[in-house]
Amino acid sequence: MKIKCEYCDSMFDDTLEKCPNCGAPNSNVRRSTADQPTTIEGLKEWYESKGLPPYETTRFFIGIDYKKPRAFGIYKDENTGNFIVYKNKDSGQRAVRYEGTDEAFAVNELFMRLKQEILEQKAHNISNGSNTGYSGSVRHNTSGSGSLKKHKASLAGVIAIVIVISMACCGPYLLTMLLSPLETLVVNLSPAEQGYYSYNGEDYYTCGPSEDNKKWFKYDRAGGEWIKTSVEDKPELLITKTAKDYFRSFEYSTGYDFPNFYDSSVYYEYCYPAGYTDTGYYSYNNTDYYRLDSYDTDSWYYFSNDTNDWEPAEYNNIPDDLKNGYNAKDFYYTPDWNFETQISDFEDTEYYALYESENSNSSYSGDSYSYSSWDDDDDYDYSWDSGSSWDSSSSDWDSDW
Repeated sequence: MKIKCEYCDSMFDDTLEKCPNCGAPNSNVRRSTADQPTTIEGLKEWYESKGLPPYETTRFFIGIDYKKPRAFGIYKDENTGNFIVYKNKDSGQRAVRYEGTDEAFAVNELFMRLKQEILEQKAHNISNGSNTGYSGSVRHNTSGSGSLKKHKASLAGVIAIVIVISMACCGPYLLTMLLSPLETLVVNLSPAEQGYYSYNGEDYYTCGPSEDNKKWFKYDRAGGEWIKTSVEDKPELLITKTAKDYFRSFEYSTGYDFPNFYDSSVYYEYCYPAGYTDTGYYSYNNTDYYRLDSYDTDSWYYFSNDTNDWEPAEYNNIPDDLKNGYNAKDFYYTPDWNFETQISDFEDTEYYALYESENSNSSYSGDSYSYSSWDDDDDYDYSWDSGSSWDSSSSDWDSDW
């Protein structure tokens, strides 16, 4: 949802921690992905529901201020009231990813890193031929004769040797050329982190992990706009551990010499959920509209001059411009009612009261967080098979995150 900056009056996404125009903090920052936990206790429950190994094995310590090396963690500092997300490096040095009062944001930081680690561990198991029952989008038949199993083990050993030699001698480009289709899948299971990248003088953006790693965009300086692109010929950007070398930031900076990706048409076309339009007030052809739920097509209302009140609007009667996230922002004027609109507050209607009542028993609570699916996350299966091995030593323990 778009909100107005309290300092410069520019509009920006409520998921940003600060205004991209003037840098002022967003006191109502919201962070979200589909079905994600929003509290430390909720993250613990998610962890347990996936059948993950003990914290000592995965090295993810939830609700614990773990002091020893090799650890990711989150806890609440009772002295300050701040939530702290951290990583203890191999040397024992601690890198603090986040420290602040926003529990949902803090939880999301560790949640996303945990999911990334699960995918990398599954990929590690596949590459070593040790995955026994992976329940994601790729399945392997674990039945067969002893000779077949020996053959698979030998093949996995050969693949491992090729990977080591190619990485040592020729870098990730030759590695990608030598990878079998199975190994290419392994690479794709470890997508780059969402955000801005600089690669060979070009600026890129990816709007989050996707199962095919195709959500990449490049700023076309000649055309002066962001365009969808492919990075298949840039394998460094496809592999998590090498992509980090080209990573610039998660959020836009006013110091960049290119426009904010969130203001581009391709952002709304490829990174916005289908049919999504921000909640709030719109003015279109002398008619005022209100969007109550960003995903429910039946949640549009209009202000009727005949009844002098808000009335439900048929989705088919909503202007096409308001159904398109990119076009709709041109007619969007406020997320919340104020007396200057000269229209009655929609939150005073029975429609809003009913909506609040129906959602009061939802699985999350807090300061009106609006959680939504910003990527293809549902295509992944993060459940852990008890027969699979977890090798935490394969993680990059020297980096900050």
